[in-house]
Amino acid sequence: MANQKSSLSVPPLASKRFTLISIILLCVLLQIINSLPGVNLNGLGIYPRSLSGLMGIFFAPFLHGGWAHLLSNLIPFAVLGWLVCQYSVKRFWAVFIFTAVVGGLLVWLFGRANLHVGLSGVLYGLWGFLICYGIMHRSFKAIAISVAVVFLYSGLIWGVLPQRPHVSFESHLFGALAGILIGYYLAKQDKKSASYKP
Repeated sequence: MANQKSSLSVPPLASKRFTLISIILLCVLLQIINSLPGVNLNGLGIYPRSLSGLMGIFFAPFLHGGWAHLLSNLIPFAVLGWLVCQYSVKRFWAVFIFTAVVGGLLVWLFGRANLHVGLSGVLYGLWGFLICYGIMHRSFKAIAISVAVVFLYSGLIWGVLPQRPHVSFESHLFGALAGILIGYYLAKQDKKSASYKP
């Protein structure tokens, strides 16, 4: 039948899990490689205002300064990523890519002259998106998710301030700003689409 679903289609729940687990496994794999003697993949991170460091925008989210750095990012990323996936996997990828690229570009433009790596910039982008989208969209689902994020991760707000020299607060700050920006835009677009009557 023409409208019969393909047996190869991925169920929504499995698709959400596959998306998040794939990113987590990629980060773990790269950290394993990075831990080998003589290997330093972190040189591919963002180095502000350097032409070669510009390419780091695409690599930095998947690289980490060590296992402690990676593990500190994985659980909040999984939780916040799962909450964004409650809208759709497509929405998750839009937020992930936008915050990684825009947040990374802002780090490259305005960050300290040092290597910036880690998933925390995107993590803050997911956090900023979920809070802003809930405030702007004001549906029960969006507000409930936003409240849950504030309850669980209100402490993240301190990460956008310079505290420790080895922590890239710039990634946190610009990631959060990028998340807020796309959250505002998508909430406006979704409200406009919902109110449109052909």
